[in-house]
Amino acid sequence: MPVEERKELLRRESRDRTRSRSAVPGSPRAGERAQAHFLRAFPPRRGMALALYAAVPGEVPTGRIREACLAAGVRLYYPRVTGKGTIAFFPHREGEGWEEGPYGIPEPLRRRGSRPRAGGFDLVVVPGVAFDREGRRLGHGFGYYDRFLATLPEGVTRVGLAFTRQVIPEVPVDAWDVPVHALVTEEGVIRASHASGAPTK
Repeated sequence: MPVEERKELLRRESRDRTRSRSAVPGSPRAGERAQAHFLRAFPPRRGMALALYAAVPGEVPTGRIREACLAAGVRLYYPRVTGKGTIAFFPHREGEGWEEGPYGIPEPLRRRGSRPRAGGFDLVVVPGVAFDREGRRLGHGFGYYDRFLATLPEGVTRVGLAFTRQVIPEVPVDAWDVPVHALVTEEGVIRASHASGAPTK
């Protein structure tokens, strides 16, 4: 089966699992545990620049990470769709609002004089439909994150957030797919040796 067909099959299966588990007790606790593991493995520090995401249903929430980062003096950036297949990360501070972007994803409000960060990220946190233990990631099929991740220097740590049910034996990939260095779930942290430049424990 061609790679794109395998990917689309996995996306459909993931959507079905999300719908069937939407009312499962304990899911909020799983999200809290995943965020706690993330904060222990990647503790926020003053002045660091972190690219985060605002979660939609089916994704690990990031509210606890946001609160801890703001308290520590981290500079937070969230994605806005800026063109066909492209995103850029804009600053978002405590008390600032959101607006609904394409696909229903919350985006930072467009403010006069606000510009996206062009580089210099210390850490990038990415969602996904599915991941495997080698750091390979399956997105929603639009290529936004892969295009952005491809622009980052290899030294920038890329971390996926996912529920354990989203971790599968192998994610099919194309040449342009960019892996993450680590994956965090409610069960802990998986360091991906497959990703070039992956951090060690």
